[in-house]
Amino acid sequence: MIIKKLAVPLINDKILQQAEHGYIATAAITDAGFDFIRSRLPGKTKLDIVTGLDGLTSPGVLKRIWRHYQDRFTLRIYTRNIFHANVYIFELPYRKSVGFTGSGALTLEGLKDHEEIFNKVTDIKEVEALLSWYTSYYEFAEPLTEEMIAEYELIYPYMKQREIISREEKKQFVALTTRGFQWDGIKFKNQYFKKEDYLVFGNAKNTLNNEAIQAERAAVQTKLLQLHESVQKHVTRLKLRADGNTVVSSIDIGNRQDHKLDSMALSYGRSEADLKKYADTATSDDFMTMQVVIQQKDIGVWLTVGKPRTGKQDREYFRLKMHDENYRKTFFSSLVGLGAGYWIEVAGEQKVVESFSQDEVLWEYTKADDWMYYRFIIGRNFQPGEAAVSNDAIVQTIEQEFDKLIVLYNHMKHVREQ
Repeated sequence: MIIKKLAVPLINDKILQQAEHGYIATAAITDAGFDFIRSRLPGKTKLDIVTGLDGLTSPGVLKRIWRHYQDRFTLRIYTRNIFHANVYIFELPYRKSVGFTGSGALTLEGLKDHEEIFNKVTDIKEVEALLSWYTSYYEFAEPLTEEMIAEYELIYPYMKQREIISREEKKQFVALTTRGFQWDGIKFKNQYFKKEDYLVFGNAKNTLNNEAIQAERAAVQTKLLQLHESVQKHVTRLKLRADGNTVVSSIDIGNRQDHKLDSMALSYGRSEADLKKYADTATSDDFMTMQVVIQQKDIGVWLTVGKPRTGKQDREYFRLKMHDENYRKTFFSSLVGLGAGYWIEVAGEQKVVESFSQDEVLWEYTKADDWMYYRFIIGRNFQPGEAAVSNDAIVQTIEQEFDKLIVLYNHMKHVREQ
């Protein structure tokens, strides 16, 4: 039998509720996927898991299994080859059993959200053959150890960063080549940024460093500086500061870690008086910024809480303050109150703000932030051709968006009394 969403029979047929022993082979495990299974199993049910860590597996779930579930659950790591199988077998009462083979890993996406396919097996001999296959890998896999977890935890953020970059590149490719998007269909006559301004950040040009490309980048940089002159007074009223040397991004790709110039931005942050209070412990890189960003296919107005290795002061403060219920509820109300069109990105996962039903859900989502490795951004993007970013409207648009985001900026920023 073909199954599209494995979560459906696991719940509706009460497979997890009745399971006496489970056997799972999977390419990857997340906390949410593990909890989906664990929370529905009876208290005495045993569960054996084998994975190869070839797909992104949460270090947190490895630690939880090691520290809290060793009496019921075992996890082994298969290291002899790439392990990409996904098999779920459950022993049920009255000597019955059921198995599922398919594409979905032990993640919430693999179990119910993504487009996956599974085959359900109920014939006794077929299930026995499947269990025999499982056992052959489980027995040759390495037992999970604290040393293994510690080493994996060190490399996981870099694996996650590469996965995020790959996903973003595919997202950009899809946005540019499908869903009806066509550069020729956009009227640029009254637009502040023209087609060539966007294309200089595209894959065909963003790694080049010749004189012609640099001239195109310089032209965009000049337009951003002209915008800065127009919004500067408004920004000052919001008590934000533009560093004269860094208000606009450099056009030197040598300053980019990946030597790829795929965006440029205006950035505004702490006042000089604020920064003096932290002179002994922090620099401007340790704080949030408000940004106007141009990329290959959009213009963004962002509250950039931080990019990898930036925003440490504010991000650690925010993480701590989110334990306070009143602070958390205020943040939730302010974020959701931004309305349609706004999104938040934490640890590579971007969600529209209205998708959060309550402050606890939002808190759980933000716990994934790590200032060392990931971006944390709240913002809104405008597409080429939109009236909001035309010659006549772009300054007003930026000022209005800054007025909305400054509420979150002031709520999230660390304040040190002098």
